[in-house]
Amino acid sequence: MHDQLGSWGLQDMPDVLELVASEAVTNALIHAGSDVDVRLRAFPDHIRLEVRDSDTDPPVPSPLSLVEQENAQAEHGRGLMSVEALAESWNSSPNGQGETASLELPIPDY
Repeated sequence: MHDQLGSWGLQDMPDVLELVASEAVTNALIHAGSDVDVRLRAFPDHIRLEVRDSDTDPPVPSPLSLVEQENAQAEHGRGLMSVEALAESWNSSPNGQGETASLELPIPDY
């Protein structure tokens, strides 16, 4: 990922992109239980990350509990919340025998 971003002149983006990619891929691996295909695309104003798996159910962020102690003890459920917080937008769409989750990160002005 670092090399590809560097070739696009976007070497300052890897940390945020790696975090959201890690969360999206982990979510796909855990919930789909299938192989995962990752695609990265550069546009003039944003980077698009696509994660494809064979699960037909769309990803849904887990709601946080109203009880703070339960939130602190939860092992799962924050990954997609991180994606929502860091990505400009994200969605999921059917793709053949599975789905593709895609997210967009704005390219910062340097």
